[in-house]
Amino acid sequence: MLYIYLKIFHIISASIVLTSILYGFHLWRSMHPHNLAVVSERIQKQTSLVIIPFAVLQLATGFTMISLKQYSFHEFWLGGSVVSFMTAIASWFGFMYFLLLSQQAALPPDENTRTIRYRRLQSCMLLLCALGLLSMIFFMSNKSG
Repeated sequence: MLYIYLKIFHIISASIVLTSILYGFHLWRSMHPHNLAVVSERIQKQTSLVIIPFAVLQLATGFTMISLKQYSFHEFWLGGSVVSFMTAIASWFGFMYFLLLSQQAALPPDENTRTIRYRRLQSCMLLLCALGLLSMIFFMSNKSG
């Protein structure tokens, strides 16, 4: 019975993390130079209040379910899911880092090339995050047993 409640909570927290990341992507896409500071602050607040706590809950419920079912970490789907989750979270933090750098680079008006470079790096980090999330979903949907 505990496993079923954990699984439901795991799925709900995963949907909250995914929705929050998608909302952050939407905010980032609609960002203009005149509202860069406001949007960056909103994404940072959303990361610290929603994404980080629910990502930690994802890990806690996931590892608890793994121990309850006594899965081995040598199983392909499990190792792939954990690596994909870590890739998605690490790339989101990379996105946040380059967002902070682009906010600082936007202060002097003549530093346009740095802002463009940081914007491209943010795009790469978001792409890596999306690939990590998609591969995690692939591994979990193709688990054996």
